[in-house]
Amino acid sequence: MALFLANVPVFLVLFVLLGGARAEQARYQSAKENFWAVMRRTLSESKVAGQEFVSDLEEGVSDPSRASGTKSDLGVGSVRLRTGSGFSQSSRVRLRASDPKERAARRAFEYLKVVGLPDSEEVWELSLGLAHESGESADELAAVAVRRAQAKVAEWRAAVFEGEASPDPLWLRAFLEAKPEAFFISTEEARKLAKSFGDPMTGAPPRANRFRPQSLEKMRFPRWLVGLLPALALAGAATYVMAGKIGTEAPTPLRLVFLGLFFPLLSFVLMGLSTSLWGLFASAPKRLSNVPPELHPEVGDLRTAVIIPIYHESAEHVFAAVLAMRESLLGCQRLGQYEIFVLSDSRDPLIAADEERAFRRVAAIGDDKIPVYYRRRSKNTRQKAGNLEEFFERFGHRYRYAVVLDADSVMVGPTIVELVRRMEAAPETALMQAPIEPMGGETVLARSVQWASSVSGPLLMRGLSAWAGASFNYYGHNAILRVRPFLECCALPALAGEPPLGGHILSHDFVEAALLRRKGYAVRAAPDLGGSYEGLPPTLQEFVARDRRWCQGNLQHLRIAVSAGLAPMSRVHMVLGAFAYLAGPAWLLFLATGLSLSITGAMPLEVILESWLLTSALLLGPRVLGMMRVLANKEARRAHGGALRLLVSGLVELLFSAALAPLMMLHHTSIVLSILLGRSVRWGGQSRRARAGLSAAVRSEWAATLLGVTLGAALIAFAQTMALWLAPVWVPLALSIPIAALASSARVGTLLRRAGILAVPSETHPDPVAERVEHLRAVTVSDSAGRFRDLILDPVLVAAHLSRQGASLEGNTELSQEELELCRRALRVGPASLEQSELERLLESPACVRYLHAEAWCAWPVESWEVSRERPQLPPALPVAS
Repeated sequence: MALFLANVPVFLVLFVLLGGARAEQARYQSAKENFWAVMRRTLSESKVAGQEFVSDLEEGVSDPSRASGTKSDLGVGSVRLRTGSGFSQSSRVRLRASDPKERAARRAFEYLKVVGLPDSEEVWELSLGLAHESGESADELAAVAVRRAQAKVAEWRAAVFEGEASPDPLWLRAFLEAKPEAFFISTEEARKLAKSFGDPMTGAPPRANRFRPQSLEKMRFPRWLVGLLPALALAGAATYVMAGKIGTEAPTPLRLVFLGLFFPLLSFVLMGLSTSLWGLFASAPKRLSNVPPELHPEVGDLRTAVIIPIYHESAEHVFAAVLAMRESLLGCQRLGQYEIFVLSDSRDPLIAADEERAFRRVAAIGDDKIPVYYRRRSKNTRQKAGNLEEFFERFGHRYRYAVVLDADSVMVGPTIVELVRRMEAAPETALMQAPIEPMGGETVLARSVQWASSVSGPLLMRGLSAWAGASFNYYGHNAILRVRPFLECCALPALAGEPPLGGHILSHDFVEAALLRRKGYAVRAAPDLGGSYEGLPPTLQEFVARDRRWCQGNLQHLRIAVSAGLAPMSRVHMVLGAFAYLAGPAWLLFLATGLSLSITGAMPLEVILESWLLTSALLLGPRVLGMMRVLANKEARRAHGGALRLLVSGLVELLFSAALAPLMMLHHTSIVLSILLGRSVRWGGQSRRARAGLSAAVRSEWAATLLGVTLGAALIAFAQTMALWLAPVWVPLALSIPIAALASSARVGTLLRRAGILAVPSETHPDPVAERVEHLRAVTVSDSAGRFRDLILDPVLVAAHLSRQGASLEGNTELSQEELELCRRALRVGPASLEQSELERLLESPACVRYLHAEAWCAWPVESWEVSRERPQLPPALPVAS
């Protein structure tokens, strides 16, 4: 630039002298041409600013948007080749030229980039060749160049994969990004590269690591923990007393069934109470935050991955949470290096388009200190467990630790750093579970659950930590794990038989903790930490659907619990987890048996009432102890709205839980029976927003209403006294529809929040990171027009969309007159000019999708879209972490 400015006066004088004489006109023209040649040579080694200045001088065009260097929020920058790839990296910005052929080459160049080829000189030269090969008119050049680029890609694909099915589109893009030379070398050499890059037909990528095969064998000599004896002893004593109150004239089978159910049900309730007592009286666990002196906060080998597996989730919330957590990590004194991965298993191309758009916006606000990557699998085999397995096999060698979060999880930066610190201070620990605090509840049900968790959850967490010690459990998210032991121990074997009780293990978390313990690693909790949050299902229907998934996995654990080599506490976790759902049908059968004994006169009705009151009092134990803890702490008391509101909240939660208990008993009974009858769960996305209404309550609770009305009518008609004592069971069942509607009501939940009822610390003293998530939704939000545009322009998403319709990219594009008019309007004015119903109509027609995909690259301003990616699936290679 300095050389240019120094020569400008000389050349201007030269122009004046030459322009003064008409006889020297020819020399003037020649000097002018020499002037621009000198300019180009002078600035050939300069940066983008010099090129843009000269181009503007030649064209006489001033474009403020280009001069300012701004770029669309849809872009994430150009693809950069890895060093040593053999390709010359492009280091200049190719400006919009006045030459029609160069403009056409630019469109072909952008198409080749979105297919997967890099921003390199070789690809640009190929694009120029595609545009300069023909003599078409200027209006047709762009379309011809793009079609030639498409034909070039199709020809190369057919040559390399001759005689095979079409390769997976997502795999093909990753292959060309990693091995761009394959597009320019011979066919045989390209085939060799493809064979070394995973499986192109299934889309399986290359993997740096493999899980070691594991096996599960039957236990020969089962053992029980001493920690269970207090609850079992008290339950045994109560069962002995109960047996004495049942008359000897009672039928032996009914008597045995009643007592056989009473003992495990009472034991289960007593374990919850005893665990809370452990938490109340146990001292706070010793903190492991004292890092050894040789560890410095800036140490570079503690590389940690923060991974978030998602499936048909709200991309708006997930990536807003990613931004908030990255900001929180950047704001604290970090121990090690962090990278964030969003691992998508979404199959719906429209949802995938939202995810990619949100990711591009996050990457545009990027910070190189904590990069964010987004990866979507070609095939979502084995659901979440398979998603995590592929990540660890592919990228696990890069990291020492991994923090696993759920789609609705938020963990603040200091908590993540503290978990890394504790793991580094305890080398024998392979997994550490953080407490999980529910937040953001809008409905009555969600607010009730998060209040109970806030009051009694800390005691249960601390008590279970003191009881289990190094054999704590894993809840599947909001935890940190040591990657190397996880790879060595946690391959999940398939269970013999067919689903739902056989096949792949559905609930992987309990099993992974048990496998780590089997190899001698410690699994611990960090009950004193905060800043670890999750969302809750908003409606009763969503709660039941989630319980349906969890129940199937927990019943599978009963088979795993008898496998050889597992730690005894790991077996206890699995049995208690399964009984949490088996308790529903057990309570129903217990009530039916007691009712039969009372009708026959073998057991007085007062005995049933005593057992009911005893169980209810024990169930209230953890909540009472939790309220005592909160009332004794001034800060905790204020965080829950004060003493008065806390007591009122306890009463509201008690009444609501009592009304909901019979409904959940029936739902769990139905779930268990359906699983035992062979009905397997379908994996689906979870709704995070309250949308259920009265119609949903009627559909889910009509059977419970019918049972409650029938039972109540029969008792009132034939046993009025018994009807009064059993009213806590049949009255909620008869009113199950309004109770379900009330539980799922966001309006009533809002009223309770304004009144300070069921208040929790995350509301009265909200975490800045959680608040930041809500603010950042404005950055990651999407809309139907943008979603439509992203899908149409992306070959991978188009192929996936057509595949869901049983079609492919290769097909006819014959359109009706009305469809053609809609397509032309979308191409001419843009998707935003169409109504939602019109967009849906176009997406439902494979021919329209093919037509739009072929033409949009010629009609829409793709340069401003900046479709090139930063290769989110392929972070830079690193040596294997220790």
